[in-house]
Amino acid sequence: MALGRRMIGWLCRLFGQARPPRHPMPAREPEPQPPPVPVWEPKPQPPQRRSEAEIDAVEAALNGLIAAGLRLGPHYEGMERRTVARTIAEHPEFAVADGNETLPLTERSSEALSIAILWSYRALADAIEDEFANAAIFDDHCYDGADEETYRALFARLIDLAGAWTGRGITVSRVPGLGPYGHSFRVAFETQPPIPPLTFPADKNFDWSLLERLDACRPADETRRFRVAADGGAGLVLFLDDTEARAIAARLGWGPDDL
Repeated sequence: MALGRRMIGWLCRLFGQARPPRHPMPAREPEPQPPPVPVWEPKPQPPQRRSEAEIDAVEAALNGLIAAGLRLGPHYEGMERRTVARTIAEHPEFAVADGNETLPLTERSSEALSIAILWSYRALADAIEDEFANAAIFDDHCYDGADEETYRALFARLIDLAGAWTGRGITVSRVPGLGPYGHSFRVAFETQPPIPPLTFPADKNFDWSLLERLDACRPADETRRFRVAADGGAGLVLFLDDTEARAIAARLGWGPDDL
């Protein structure tokens, strides 16, 4: 009898009927995730403190450029000229890249102030695209990572700056082959007068000579054309006729054919 009970107990253990109940394993605590890396944003800089005499100097240079053919854009619409000059002069990026940062504006030439007004790094810093109606500053360096939207926005801004074409639709597509990065871009325009598609290789810097091909497609009665001055990091683009270009070049201290 005892042998039979031992045999039954052995069989029960064998088939699991007499096993002690299993307790569920405690759930593993999730491993703590590292805190998100904050997105870097430039620290806002306070406006530069300027004397009224310095504002006078900037206003005089600005008036000279406007008399020569520069037109203020919608960014300054409704402002008095003195307020525009103050806004420009007090910006943290105004006249800080010419090697004379420590000089008060009253000790800088009218030509130097005119260059600082037009070579508007403050517009790049604040992403202002309509500071002037017929001039704009472009970041033209490090285009090796540019995509279709980058070039679409660039050409759309150029066409808007000129204001010489109607129907300003622009599409950009990537084309394999050509250039140091193994691909190129094709830009198609839906404009009147028509502009034939442009195809150019992807490269580190933007090729400003492409603007000559836009100039070739201007309306027959359009006397203005694109003018470019580039320093390797930014390009100043103006849309001027010959008289305006010579007058503005003189305000900058440049030769008559430099724009």
